Amino acid sequence: MSHETMKGYQIRNGEQRDQEWLYDLYCKTMKPCIEATWGWDESFQRKGFCENLNPTKWKIISAGHKELGGFVLNQNDDHFWLEMIIIKPEYQRKGIGRRVIEYLQDTAGKKSLPLKLSVIKANPVKPFYQKLGFKQFDEDDAFYKLEWNS
Repeated sequence: MSHETMKGYQIRNGEQRDQEWLYDLYCKTMKPCIEATWGWDESFQRKGFCENLNPTKWKIISAGHKELGGFVLNQNDDHFWLEMIIIKPEYQRKGIGRRVIEYLQDTAGKKSLPLKLSVIKANPVKPFYQKLGFKQFDEDDAFYKLEWNS
């Protein structure tokens, strides 16, 4: 199991045993935005989550023995793509997400690649990313597409 450190937090590779915990956290954090945008279909969401966000793609963030959240980062030839970041609701607005994003910016900056992501328009986090230097480069009916360059 790979462990990394990020300013007071540990990061480990996700494992199959994390599947239910991650899906539960996904529901707690993303359901309101998804419901407001497309409506929530439980079987569709579970199937899509399991097929597209396999637990082994995740990096799990913890402090001590408490798991706080996770993220999925994909490296492409010309950019990094933050597929998803979810933080337990009780740990949101405590600087954890900011530290994760700064860690990812450092990762992308070391390879001189931009860091890109999309935000569901119903999710109020766009200003958070803009404060961290992200600029909008595109949008569609449901998403803002944001990019950070070193």
